[in-house]
Parts: sequence; structure tokens; C-alpha cells
Amino acid sequence: MTAELEVLRRAHGLFAGPTARPAVRTAPDADITALDSAGATADAYQAAASDWRAQLDKARDVDARLIRILDEAYRDHLDARRSTGAVLTAARADAATMADNPIAARELIRRAVIRLRAQHAHVRTARERAERQRAALHRLRYRSHPGAGRGARAANAVRAALSRLGRPYVWGATGPDRFDCSGLVQWAYAQAGVRLHRTTYEQIHDGVPVPRSQIRPGDLVFPHTGHVQLAIGNGMVVEAPQPGATVQISRIGQAIAIRRPA
Repeated sequence: MTAELEVLRRAHGLFAGPTARPAVRTAPDADITALDSAGATADAYQAAASDWRAQLDKARDVDARLIRILDEAYRDHLDARRSTGAVLTAARADAATMADNPIAARELIRRAVIRLRAQHAHVRTARERAERQRAALHRLRYRSHPGAGRGARAANAVRAALSRLGRPYVWGATGPDRFDCSGLVQWAYAQAGVRLHRTTYEQIHDGVPVPRSQIRPGDLVFPHTGHVQLAIGNGMVVEAPQPGATVQISRIGQAIAIRRPA
């Protein structure tokens, strides 16, 4: 009986842990079309806004799918925890029962075998469900990052920076609601899991140099050593320009350097 309890206890212990799903940070709401487009022509700005609205819509769809998968996973986790716990509770109740004759002893053994089989079935079912959910998350990863790797990280950084449109410029601020130019770029890439240095004088050495003819969304654009912008495509950048201004989309101008974070 002691050996049975240990096996059942270990099986139940596989499902220990939190009883509530952690919150998921979803794609931010950002009314791009309603924000200042200073420095950009109307057509170029509208094209950029339309493109990034589509990106945000896609991100929200992925977020919704992710939440559904996680909700299902936590429901299954709790179901397995309750099921294996019930089997363990029944075994502990039987452990206090004394078999005073061969028939009673045989009945206790029969019930122990049933419990072991049931616990094994609960664990096997939970493992099969977890594998299905893992596969769903794997497919979702490809849906979220069609160009997995550097391109996906750059796209996530751009999306993060655009979510801060309209936030005020404050010298030395690094977010999430106030930024200077390098603080915005550093914060945006941090949301994509990439560490950049803090100041423009350091960021101008981050990553690898890129010729202007090959600029891509996510590249760091330096009009001069004291200012950095983030390329978003279509000849546009997002930036925290100067005191008194807010994070905005601008047309790319002259650049002394363009760097692509690794």
C-alpha cells in the first residue's frame, strides 16, 4: 500500500503549480490614422498606417489564438490535477482500512490495481493533450513570425515602437510612456527580446552597418550621432524627435549611419 501511495502521489505531483493562467500581454490598441503624421506626405503616411494596421490586426488574431490555447491548457491541467488527486484521496482512505480476511485483502488489491490503471490513464491523457497544445503553439509561432529570426524580431520592435505613437518626449526617459530617441529604440527592441545599448553614441555601434539602398523595417537610422530613428518601411521612420514633441512617424532624411541589430 505504501508503494502504491508513492506512485499515485508522484503522478499527482506532475500537476502541481499555479491554478490560474498568467496574464498575456496582447497587441496594443493604437489608432494610427488619428495620430500626428508630421514630416510625412499624406499618401505615404496613409500607406504606412494601412500596413501597420494590418500588422496589428494580425497580431491581435494571433494573441486571441494564443489565449484560447493557454486557456485550454490550464483547464486540462486543472482537470488532471483534480482527477489524480481524487485517485490519491481514495488510496489514502483505503490505506486506513484493515483487511481482516482474505476476501477483504483481495478486494483492497483489486481496488489498488484499478487506481493505478486510472492514474496511468489520467497521466497519459494529460500528456496527449499537452502534445496537441504544444503542436498548436508551434504552428502559432510560425503564423506569428512568418520570417522567423531576425526579421521577426525587427517586425516586433517596429510594432512595439508604433504602439507608443503620441507618447511625450522626455530627455533620459526609457518608457513605457515617456521616451527620448534612444530610449524609444531600446525599449522597442527589448519588447522583441533584443538588448540594445542605452545611448545613441553606443547604439550607433550596435548590429551591423547597412547601406541606404538596403534599408529594412527595424533598422536604426542616425541622422547624426545624437539622434536615432527606427525605420518602418516606405521611406518612413518612427522617432521621439525632441523636447515638446511626441513619438511620431516621419519621412526618412539624411543619415550618417544605418545599423541593423543582430
